[in-house]
Amino acid sequence: MSLIVSNGTAEGTILYQYNPSDTAGYAFVALFSITTIIHIVLMLWYRSWYFIPMILGGIMEAGGYYGRAWNHDNPKQIKAYVLYLLLTLSAPPFIAATIYMALTRIMTTLRAAHLSIFNVRFLTTTFVVIDIICFLAFLGGAGMQIAASASLQSAGRKVVLAGLGFQIICFLFFVYIAIRFHKRNLRGPGPLAEVQGVKWRKHSWALYLACLFMLVRNIFRIAEYTQGHEGVIARHEWFIYTFDATMMWLVMVVYATVHPGRLVRQVRKAEKQGEMIDGQELDGVEKEQDAGRQQWS
Repeated sequence: MSLIVSNGTAEGTILYQYNPSDTAGYAFVALFSITTIIHIVLMLWYRSWYFIPMILGGIMEAGGYYGRAWNHDNPKQIKAYVLYLLLTLSAPPFIAATIYMALTRIMTTLRAAHLSIFNVRFLTTTFVVIDIICFLAFLGGAGMQIAASASLQSAGRKVVLAGLGFQIICFLFFVYIAIRFHKRNLRGPGPLAEVQGVKWRKHSWALYLACLFMLVRNIFRIAEYTQGHEGVIARHEWFIYTFDATMMWLVMVVYATVHPGRLVRQVRKAEKQGEMIDGQELDGVEKEQDAGRQQWS
C-alpha cells in the first residue's frame, strides 16, 4: 500500500492500527527523561564518559515516545510517526555501545583482561563498529518505510529485519564472551577478584540482566516486522510498551542501580588500603593478556 503525504499527514495507508495512547507515550517520555538525567549525574560523579552513548540513547527514546504521544491527536501526522520510528529504532545501538564498554571496563579494572577470549583492546571497537552498521541499517530501513513506493516500504522492513538479526547474532557472541570471562575469573581469578570490597560479580550479573532485556526487545522487534502491518503485534499497542519501551528503560535502570563507576571506586579504595599487589598498573593489561592467553590456550 503506497504512502501519500499531504499537508504533513499520511494518506492512502494506516500508520497505526489504533489511536496511539498519549498517556502511555508521555509516561515513557518522563521515565526515559528521569533515568537519562540520573545517568548524566552519575556520569559526572564517576567521571564515566563512556556512558555518553547511553545518555544519547535515553534522549532518543524520550523523543521517540513523544512522537507517539503527538500522534494521539492526529494518528496520520507523518512528522510525529517519523520521529517515533527513527528514534526508537536508532536508540538501542547507542545504549548497547555502553554495555560493550562496561564489560571492557570490568575486565581492565579487575586487571583480568588476560582472562577474556577476545582481545580486550579491540572488544569495544569491534562491537561499536557492529552497532554503527546496525544503526545505519535501521536508519535506512526506517527511511524506506516512509517512502511513497510500496516496494520500497517492503524493502525497508527487510533491511530493518536484517539489521535486527545481525545485531542479535553479534550480541549473543558478546554475551558468550562475558560468560566465559566470568567463569574464568571464578576458576583462576585476576589479582583483584578476591579483594574484599570489590564486588565484581554484582556487575557481571547486572550486565547479564541488561543483555537479557536487550535481547527480548530485539526478538520482539523481529516478530513485529515479520508479522507485518496486519499482524497481532501491530494491532495491539501494549506489545510495544511492554517488550520495547519497558525493556529499554529497564536496561537504563539496571546501570543506574549498579553503575560500573562504583567498581572503579571500590578498586581505588582497595589500592589505598593496600589490599592489592604493589606496583601493578591498570595499563599493564597487555602483558597480563599475553601471559593469560598462554595459560588458557
